[in-house]
Order: sequence, then C-alpha cells, then structure tokens
Amino acid sequence: MSQQHLPSRGRPQRYSDLAITTVLVIKRVFRLTLRAAQGFIDSIFSLMNVPLRCPDYSCVSRRAKSVNVSFKTPTRGEIAHLVIDSTG
Repeated sequence: MSQQHLPSRGRPQRYSDLAITTVLVIKRVFRLTLRAAQGFIDSIFSLMNVPLRCPDYSCVSRRAKSVNVSFKTPTRGEIAHLVIDSTG
C-alpha cells in the first residue's frame, strides 16, 4: 500500500533532520551559539577537505522547532569530585 504524498508549501528542505539534530547536539555539547556552531562545523569540514556546508543558523533555528531532540539533564544527587594530577 503506497502512501499518498500531500503537497506542502514552500521550498523543499535542503538539509535532513539528522543534519539539524547534529548541529543542535554540537551546540549543546560545546555550549555554543547557533552562529558559533555553524562556524565550528564549517571549519571542521574545511580542515577535512570535505565539500559540505553546515546548515545556516537561521535554518537550524526554524527547523529546531520541528525536530525532536531530547537532552537528559544530570540528576541532582551526590556531587562528583574531579582530581587532576599534573605533577608529571
């Protein structure tokens, strides 16, 4: 049984939901703004000599409303201690 494709308004989407989700995850992990995340991903692509472009920040901002991304916040509990030994 084939699904009927309903015509939608506007331009077809250039970037997949996975691309938008990836930008949102990088934004969250590195605590960046959308513009900074776009520049970060574009610089990674240029360092790797990959001819791809990151979705621009306005596209990510609009599409973030329709993409389902859930981030788990750390639960409040016992405080973890981090010890760094730099003596050599």
